[in-house]
Amino acid sequence: MPPRSGLDLLAPAPAHARTGSLGHARAVLFRPSRLDLGRRNGWSNFAFFVLAAAGGSGATVVAILLASWSLISMALRRFRVRIERSDLPVLLSLIGFFAVMAGSDLIHAGGDGGAGLGHAWHLVGKLLLFLLPVFLIPRMRCSVFRDTLPPAFAGAAVGGVLLIPICILSYAIEGERVAGLAGNPGPLSICALLAAGFSVLSLPDHPTRSRAVLAVVGCLGASFAVMMSGMRGAWPALPVVIAIALFARRGAVVERWRAKSPLVQAAMSVAVLLGVALVAVAVARVVGTRVEAMVSDLSQIAADVDSATSLNLRRAMYEAGMQAFAAQPFFGYGEAARWSAIQPYLDSQAFAGFSFSHLHNIFLTVGVDAGLLGIAALCFVLAAPVWTAWRARGRIGGGRRLAASLVLVTAFLVPGFSNIMFFHDILDSVWVFAATLIAASVPPRQGQAA
Repeated sequence: MPPRSGLDLLAPAPAHARTGSLGHARAVLFRPSRLDLGRRNGWSNFAFFVLAAAGGSGATVVAILLASWSLISMALRRFRVRIERSDLPVLLSLIGFFAVMAGSDLIHAGGDGGAGLGHAWHLVGKLLLFLLPVFLIPRMRCSVFRDTLPPAFAGAAVGGVLLIPICILSYAIEGERVAGLAGNPGPLSICALLAAGFSVLSLPDHPTRSRAVLAVVGCLGASFAVMMSGMRGAWPALPVVIAIALFARRGAVVERWRAKSPLVQAAMSVAVLLGVALVAVAVARVVGTRVEAMVSDLSQIAADVDSATSLNLRRAMYEAGMQAFAAQPFFGYGEAARWSAIQPYLDSQAFAGFSFSHLHNIFLTVGVDAGLLGIAALCFVLAAPVWTAWRARGRIGGGRRLAASLVLVTAFLVPGFSNIMFFHDILDSVWVFAATLIAASVPPRQGQAA
């Protein structure tokens, strides 16, 4: 009979293993049994998503450390390289995206607007995060389902709770849009969107009171962070990711609800409504300021179509980006020449003295960088986790896995239409780790080759 998971490829714990807390700790670290390794992966997944929600670039550091540990372990033959057929869409999409974007940077290194081969290699180095699944998947494959996505959902819920004091402190210091430990409102908003959906997905089939409270508070905290970030492009995605997660966990919600008396049900309803009202009051000032800015821009545009407003500058950048893409649609210009490629189509006076690091639309940014080939690779990246989860919807954890993939794509793609999505260390590492974990959580089919 073929192995059911990567755990079956490990030798059992030695019979003479030392007992006691110190001996057990050494065994877990250096001579892990099947159960120990699976549990350790669960804690790793939990820690990563705590940091993904609330720890800024700490998530990137953890992802790199886990991939490095996996590489060392494979070199020492502590476990076999194990990649299932269900892992291939995510794995190949990320490798392909890296190859296309890195190839574009290197090909255009010596062209007009390029910054030379040395800078091109620097840009390629930043893209290496997209290759982490090559090392992460074999590590993740050493766990059964309960040590993959469920700890990740719980970690996101804890991260959502931590976002409450982080955002309050950040707002007290900055007095404006919150960036948290991410240092930028864009990455914070996307990671908080992911945490909001994953917090709801953390509800197990038979939730206890503590798990239900954690899910609700984690979702509220993450929602609070999304709104406090002031990222208007991320706001429409918030009800969508929560609705996806609630639909997936409707059975657990209904079970928890029906187990209570009418009086307790009323108290729970009031508590949730109070929490939502408290978040609404807390974010009112930031939301009001951002809405007023948008209304002011629209009013100026109505009075003078060519007025120098934020919306007009973005519109001009979109038009210039489309013209640059049309001029070189197949292979783009490379990241180093991104801004210089659109400059000939911009009003030099309106954009005098400043530039943008990205074009505030992920498809336009990738299209200018790598042309139609880059856009095709991006679409493959976006479709891979959903396709993988859909194909495995009938296996263990299928409902939550599919919901997680939809939450992931929504949390990244909706903000990506008007702002940042990839090409930031936090966002790249969170997408790569989450998509990889979704794929690695799919149990192998009975009889599938090891």
